[in-house]
Amino acid sequence: MRIAFSFASLLIVVIGRAQFTPVEDSLEVLLPRLHGTEWVDACNTIAEENVYSDLSKLDRYADRADSLAQTLPYREGSLRAQINKSFALYWRGQIAEANARFIKQHAEAEQLKFVDGIHRSLEGVSITYFRLNQLDQYLATIQAGLKKAEALPDQQLKVQYTILWNQALGAYYVYRGQLAKGREVRNTNLAFAKEHHADHRLLGICLKNLGEIEIVEHHLSKAEPYLRDALAHFVHARDRHLYMSTLVLLATVYADQGQTAKAIAIYEDVASDTEKRGYKIGMADAYSDLSDLFIAQGKFARAIALQLKAIDIYRELNRLSNLMNARKALGETYMKLRNYPLAINNLKDVIFLSTQKGASGTNDVLLESFILLSEASLELNDAREAKGFARAAVALAGKSEVATDSVSALLAYAKVHLKLHETDSATALLTFLKKHLPNVELRREVALYYILEGELLARRHDYTKSEQAFRKALGLSHNSNFAEIQANALAGLYTISKVQNHPKEALTYFESLKTIQDSIYSVAASNEITEIIAQYQTSEKEKENIALKNKQLMQSAALRTQGITLLMVSTVLVITTLFVAFLVRANRINKRNSQELYNKNQEIALQNEEIKAQNEEITAQKEALSAQHTKLEQSLQDLKYTQAVLIHSEKMASLGQLTAGIAHEINNPVNFISNGVEGLSQEIETLIAVVNHYEGVAQDLPADKLEAVNALKKKLGFSSTLTDIKELTKTIQTGVERTSHIVRSLRTFSHEGQQAFSRVNLNEQLDATLIMTQSEMKGRIELVKAYDPNLPLVECRIGEINQVFMNLVMNATQAIAENGKIEIKTQSSTDGKSVSVTISDTGQGMSGDVLSRIFEPFFTTKEVGKGTGLGLAISNSIIEKHGGKITVQSVPGHGTTFTIMLPVWQPNVPQTA
Repeated sequence: MRIAFSFASLLIVVIGRAQFTPVEDSLEVLLPRLHGTEWVDACNTIAEENVYSDLSKLDRYADRADSLAQTLPYREGSLRAQINKSFALYWRGQIAEANARFIKQHAEAEQLKFVDGIHRSLEGVSITYFRLNQLDQYLATIQAGLKKAEALPDQQLKVQYTILWNQALGAYYVYRGQLAKGREVRNTNLAFAKEHHADHRLLGICLKNLGEIEIVEHHLSKAEPYLRDALAHFVHARDRHLYMSTLVLLATVYADQGQTAKAIAIYEDVASDTEKRGYKIGMADAYSDLSDLFIAQGKFARAIALQLKAIDIYRELNRLSNLMNARKALGETYMKLRNYPLAINNLKDVIFLSTQKGASGTNDVLLESFILLSEASLELNDAREAKGFARAAVALAGKSEVATDSVSALLAYAKVHLKLHETDSATALLTFLKKHLPNVELRREVALYYILEGELLARRHDYTKSEQAFRKALGLSHNSNFAEIQANALAGLYTISKVQNHPKEALTYFESLKTIQDSIYSVAASNEITEIIAQYQTSEKEKENIALKNKQLMQSAALRTQGITLLMVSTVLVITTLFVAFLVRANRINKRNSQELYNKNQEIALQNEEIKAQNEEITAQKEALSAQHTKLEQSLQDLKYTQAVLIHSEKMASLGQLTAGIAHEINNPVNFISNGVEGLSQEIETLIAVVNHYEGVAQDLPADKLEAVNALKKKLGFSSTLTDIKELTKTIQTGVERTSHIVRSLRTFSHEGQQAFSRVNLNEQLDATLIMTQSEMKGRIELVKAYDPNLPLVECRIGEINQVFMNLVMNATQAIAENGKIEIKTQSSTDGKSVSVTISDTGQGMSGDVLSRIFEPFFTTKEVGKGTGLGLAISNSIIEKHGGKITVQSVPGHGTTFTIMLPVWQPNVPQTA
């Protein structure tokens, strides 16, 4: 089975698309704001994102990065750009040249000790060795990568590159047909990734590659969960390429499970989006993948139309390896339709293309083409050609290090011998293959072996064993991609049933065979296919005619050029003669020319004045445009700030609702506990009174009973029990009171039910805020409160003012690295019209540069991920909306003081009694 997924088409959003913004899109938005090395790194990242999709875009961004990096200078950035361009060279089919460049770049990265450059260039070396079929060097490069990863001092990089190189090692074993070993490596790698808490991208890669192995081994139900888990990780990682490559793998699972409609829907969306975006290589890859699914459905006309489109694009882009695969696939399609002449034409075109420059690393498609040519020649009864192609396949497989290549070639040769009734040669080959059959893990080759064995045994009239062989082949071929083998097995069983005079079984086999043949080929499809081929051939003819006309036009142009040349030579001679005569007359008209020259100079002076005026006008226009650009940038900044404030406000509103809900839900059970404790205390007092009464009466008991009671009391520790009960009751009551206090603070902070302006006591709001932040201060920060007891009520929006208090208190807490003090003071103005709130800390303080920017939106001195740069900007905006102002004083190393001034009444809010 061919795993049909393409790389270039995978960057396109398709059905089931992930709701995330890819890294590439985010960086393109940010580029105008970046400078220097950051700009170079962003361009290089965008180039890397297009390695599998848009090589022109890769070249464009890599060239930009390289140009600036060399100017700065920034050697690592320049080298990274050059490595990206080497990958573009690789994907354009120039494998040997790419390999040489990767080796050189790896040496330079080692010299720079540039870790990313070392491993990416080494990855390039490994994949070019693979394409050049140098598998020993390919394995050695992977092992070298693993050693380099193991030696990295940075644990995160060590984990990252160890996982990536182990995935490459697993791929090597899968390619060599050692599926069990490949599975073991990949399972171990997944466990390693989980143990070391690898990021989402690396975990997704491990899961995706395990899914690939399950697909190769046809364990589709096991493959699907791996692929779905991988998709979830790639969404978190915002990796569009890996997400889409996994999604297309999932489509192959759907196709093999018989859910072809789902798979086709994915590929049709891929094709549609690539056409809209103009990604030609993506379009061609999508057409190829989609054609495979239409073939599985028996829709050969649609498949051929798509294959021809893909061939045109690959030829236009000079992608030889892709073109060879597309031609081979079209040849296979014609083989299924029994149109062997057209199949042979396309397969021979593959052989021709393999001789062209840039077609290295294509031995696998060439081998498959030789095998198909051998089969097609047999169907046309061309024994000489069939043998020649079979020998070529065996010879090519002998150079391969992949065991399955030799098996496929020898099976093709055995088939030729059987068809030509060379029974002894066929027997020798099949006997040799049978010894190695347990090591063959690919079901198609095993099924084909049993077909040939069944045919050979039938010719020897050993019908029982022949039937067994055909049944084995039939059991292995229940897959949409093995329809021809299934048909051959049914044909063999039908023939044997007839020979053994089992008409009922023969009829059953015949009907099954007819159903498969009908699904593969129909007269209507034949007519449609013929029309498509005719249209394609007409199009090709038109292209040839256009090329011929262009050639004729070029020849005509050449003839005209020759005539013009002769005419020019003659003209030069005439002009030379006239020039001599002109020199004779030159002296006579010299004075007149001098006057004319003077006049011309005057005209030029006037023109220079006009040009100067135009330049001044252009300068003024440039200045106006610059001012407009500055204004637009400020507008954009204002829009972003407004958006951030709205989002922040929504979050704070949600937080208020959540806090109010939690306080409400906690309050009820706390009330139950509080009431219960009071009742329990009363009941315990009653119980203690009764027990004390019994203590007095117990003295009148007989001596033996009194002694028994005293012994029991001593054993149970009764002497401290009544005291402990009272203490426990007090402890519970204290806990209930503290919980009630916290709930009241939560409800106060959440300003439940208060959305508009209302009059509040700022001292209470500050206490509620401090309750919410006490966990940040506990044990290290001393809190000093100096509240004005006569502070008037202030008209404000409670939630917004609490938000300001929370921002300032949290900033003060975070400014104190270890131990320190925070002082909060409230005070009314002398005229009673305003109040002030002062929050001081003994933290690290701020420099003058920082102090001048603290109220700018998005400015922050905190680490990435710990601050948005909006807290003080929003706080300042809230206070200004309330008609107040914030001032700040700070000395580096001696702390910071924020002072908030607020009016008692809001002028635009109606006052109530």
